[in-house]
Amino acid sequence: MKILYVASRPLEINTSASIRNRATIEGLIENGNDVTLLTTEPDNNHSSYDSSMLPERLKVHYLKTGGVQSIAKGLRGKRTFIEIRKKLYKIWDYFNVYDNLKGIVGYAGRLKLDMKEFDVIISSSDPKSSHLFVYEWLRRNRDIFVRWIQIWGDPFLNDISRRQAWMKKRIKKEERKLLDGAEKVIYVSPLTLDMQKHIYKKCADKMTWYPIPYLRKEGSVKDSGRLEGKRVKLAYCGDFSSHIRNIRPLYDYAMSHDVELTICGISDLCLENAANIQVLPRMSQDRVQEIESKADILVHISNRSGTQIPGKIYQYSGTDKPVLFILDGEKEKLFHYFSKYNRFVFAENTCEDIQRAVDVIIKHDSDGVIYNSVPDFDPAKIAESILK
Repeated sequence: MKILYVASRPLEINTSASIRNRATIEGLIENGNDVTLLTTEPDNNHSSYDSSMLPERLKVHYLKTGGVQSIAKGLRGKRTFIEIRKKLYKIWDYFNVYDNLKGIVGYAGRLKLDMKEFDVIISSSDPKSSHLFVYEWLRRNRDIFVRWIQIWGDPFLNDISRRQAWMKKRIKKEERKLLDGAEKVIYVSPLTLDMQKHIYKKCADKMTWYPIPYLRKEGSVKDSGRLEGKRVKLAYCGDFSSHIRNIRPLYDYAMSHDVELTICGISDLCLENAANIQVLPRMSQDRVQEIESKADILVHISNRSGTQIPGKIYQYSGTDKPVLFILDGEKEKLFHYFSKYNRFVFAENTCEDIQRAVDVIIKHDSDGVIYNSVPDFDPAKIAESILK
């Protein structure tokens, strides 16, 4: 099958969405599909640029973008850029429904790709402009039939990263328009699926959900007693904006216990390094793999609110390392869904319960939990489900 995969942010910009897209694309290729990626031209000077994120055997069609992205690209690398970028993006985000990669939509009428070549178009957020591009492209080519499958990393109206209440009516109208145009709509959280079916009842029959595929399956030397009597190393690799995730209990736990903790990601918090705590910015995928490979316990922190599930838990599910699953927000629903895999050790987001859960892992006293990769999150399996 010939597939056009549309993601307006380049895979080379290392984000959780890029990791999800890469894993999905690799699953599609593994199943024998011919995949072409349509995306925007990456900026090699971007702080999150990582050339290793691009899969082999993938055809890529790059588009140039204009507007605020062009301004940002020209300023990147200059000392004053960081503050100017923050102001530009803040202004854009406040007044615009879509992201700053919306410029990709301008190419819908002059794209040098023949839609008839493809059996399926898959658009994947985030950013949401990925869906808008395909909507406009199909609108201009109504005489050609091609299946359109949408994958939503985050919902539009109820994306917890957006806080402009006055824009909700406009956003809901745009979200409904996009959903109406798709043949199949996929979410990556069962909680989000339930919410979206309730809000957009007319589209409910075309909605489903699949978990995020892990990027790679990784193993390590197993020894059930290997953590007792040693200084345990924990790793949290993911962004942790304070209004989305609460990392303080984990940080405070490490400050008061004889463990090592590595934190790696973007945040508005200024956490200080300590003798046993290393705080790093977002790193390349290779560096993240190195950090995670040296850790004894991988840590996942749930969102404070909303139905979205951080993608890191699925990436950790491709390993055979212990995973500390810190519950927050929709705790009961998250526990109900993830506990069925008998893969994770759960803790409330408090210092005391984190300590209890870490002790359980150290003593290998986690009843019924098996530290193996989760078959349901295999890329080829999920890619097959997407195309059904």
